[in-house]
Amino acid sequence: MTRTPVGGQRPTDLPAAAFLALTQSLFDHEGRPVPFVLRGKGEVQDDPFDTHVADILEHALPPELRVLRAGKPLVSPDIVLARPEEYRLLESGGADFDTRSIVAIEVKKVSPDKKTGLPARGSGMDYNSTPPCETVRLYSPRNEEILVPSFYFFSLLGQTGRGGEVYVESMALVAGSALSKDSDLYDRITGRRKKAIGLGTYGDGADRQRPMLVFANPLGWPWMQRQATLISERDDLDEEFPDLAYIRSMTRSWKSSEGMEDKEERFHCYRVAALDSSVEEPARDPFPTPRKRTEQTAQRGRFKIDLSDDSIF
Repeated sequence: MTRTPVGGQRPTDLPAAAFLALTQSLFDHEGRPVPFVLRGKGEVQDDPFDTHVADILEHALPPELRVLRAGKPLVSPDIVLARPEEYRLLESGGADFDTRSIVAIEVKKVSPDKKTGLPARGSGMDYNSTPPCETVRLYSPRNEEILVPSFYFFSLLGQTGRGGEVYVESMALVAGSALSKDSDLYDRITGRRKKAIGLGTYGDGADRQRPMLVFANPLGWPWMQRQATLISERDDLDEEFPDLAYIRSMTRSWKSSEGMEDKEERFHCYRVAALDSSVEEPARDPFPTPRKRTEQTAQRGRFKIDLSDDSIF
């Protein structure tokens, strides 16, 4: 893999620049994972891997790019990349923000299945209380809402067994629009909700009614395993970044609101050119989904007892 410094050119697409920076740090020149040690975990919601990703971007990206961190747990997104001068130009002109000026990155850590080593829950993973979306909401110093493009960084973490070392076996930086474009759902879930209060015999209980959302896990697509892949809406990133190779397109389809007309969105997959430059056939709906999904939730874990054998007394 050619180690062209990410700052050696003036990149305009922030997700592509971030993808190259992360790949060059987490994999060697032959595409093998580079082990590293994460700092110790602090409070319950602390995630040292999020910090590690932000550290990589902060050290590898050129100084004119700002790497902003959420700074506290339970805040989404985890990281924001911004080019201040481009951001200010779009802001002053009243134009929509694009991936050349600012982008939000949510870090999603995936655990391996203990038996297969493949991504656990490959057909769907937890997104906690924030659904994925093509744009996410940030806030200005004056508390004004800002809608910016979003990307999601998925990593399958393995362990070397040596001194707490871990490594990224598979990774993907995926446009939020490839996961969901439903901004109404995003607004409804992340907006204010009512709690049920005064519950229980003594009225001191409350139900926060906090949703737990499950959406696609891109690393469940076998083609993504043991690879580093960028999925973008743009089809020209290899022209802007010589270190990127265009590999294939992929589509995601859905039914219209009336349930009659099929619609689809097309996305474009890239990898590091020195590791993989073979063009492949387009893929249609490659992210796996559960085959037996129902509207009913499972009962909470049931404690079963059997006192039929008198010998136990």
